[in-house]
Amino acid sequence: MTKLGIIGLGRVGSQVLTDVQSLNIFSEIVLIDTNEQRASGEALDHEHIQGLPNSNHIDIYTGGYETLADAAFIVVTSSVPTDPEVGDRVALAQGNRKMIKAVMEQISQVTQDAIIILVSNPVDTMTYLSNQVDYPTHKIIGTGTALETSRFKTLISKYYQVDPKNIEAFVIGEHGVHAVPVWSKVRVHGMELHEFEKLAGIPPIDKEKIIEIIDKVSMDVFYQKGWTNAAIAKVVNYVIQSIYLNQKTIMPLTSISNEYGLAESAFSLPTLVTRDGIQQRFEVQLSDVELEQLTEAHQYIQQTIAKASE
Repeated sequence: MTKLGIIGLGRVGSQVLTDVQSLNIFSEIVLIDTNEQRASGEALDHEHIQGLPNSNHIDIYTGGYETLADAAFIVVTSSVPTDPEVGDRVALAQGNRKMIKAVMEQISQVTQDAIIILVSNPVDTMTYLSNQVDYPTHKIIGTGTALETSRFKTLISKYYQVDPKNIEAFVIGEHGVHAVPVWSKVRVHGMELHEFEKLAGIPPIDKEKIIEIIDKVSMDVFYQKGWTNAAIAKVVNYVIQSIYLNQKTIMPLTSISNEYGLAESAFSLPTLVTRDGIQQRFEVQLSDVELEQLTEAHQYIQQTIAKASE
């Protein structure tokens, strides 16, 4: 029997719940939200799916933090309201700091075993602040730049007109405007870009244009739809599945940093995750420009941490 806890049943939490049912991993899912009526409504709505032949029978219910004592995973999406007119996730820092601190303190009182997946923004800052509470560091995982990585690969694949899964690429740093696309490591099915472009007869890709779009596209979704939830929910599901199945997956995730001499922060790096949580962060070789960009991202996150703590 495996239990999942979801804290925060806004649009992201609700989408995570919808998607996670198809993983066929959990026998119990407990929902926690300060708005108990909303959490109860989500439980009912998702319970009614289970009469369909293509659904899994899962015990979905609302509860308090005490119900998380035997949870294997806890997904935290709690957040103060987001304003689509504010284009930077940092604006959420002060409000979410108090909320996430309270969430982590209550979790730590009932368990020290669950893998915690943080989604609340700004996620790098929230991951750092979550580690100020007494909880095993290797079990606190921020979704980091996993979503930017998917966008990065998708944008490159659109230009080259190939399957995104043929693109080997990742983004590090901050989940936001200071995300760092690691162009020096990008490959198309193992081929360096100049080789692929030559063989395929394709003009060189405009790297600066891709960089401009990576974070902008999330704001495009936000302005046009009013929120973002589908892609980040899939990220959460991928992280859960990889860890549960102990696939020893490497993906760009956020946790406490000390690589490249950049400490007292949390930023995203390629991270090996196992059933026990974070096993290793990889201090990959970067170009001078990429290292400079990562340093700027680190400084920006530190400033956000300071701002959130005011």
